Amino acid sequence: MNPNNQGKSAQPQPTDPYEQILFRGYTEDEIAEIKILMENWDKATYSTLALSIVDHADRHDFENNYLKYLRKAKNFNKKGARKKILSDGAVRWNKGNEFLIERNGKIVSYGEN
Repeated sequence: MNPNNQGKSAQPQPTDPYEQILFRGYTEDEIAEIKILMENWDKATYSTLALSIVDHADRHDFENNYLKYLRKAKNFNKKGARKKILSDGAVRWNKGNEFLIERNGKIVSYGEN
């Protein structure tokens, strides 16, 4: 045991403060799922991917329920959705009261109208 590490967690802590927000309150298994779901996202104009997800989730009424937000975005069913190419090349999908925006096959935003 290293005496310099007494009382410290063996698991590395996220260095991105928005990852800390994103992971707060979740179990290790849920954090692992969040990390897998994050692979489907593009940070777009944000400085970090976690900041993008936290900001979009908060703006779309999923504050502190980030895993649900990521799951809903991942499970968005494009079949029968209206597709629109945006001026920046991103694709917006609309279906019912939901929308999904993708760029280069990665999710940029999800929301419910």
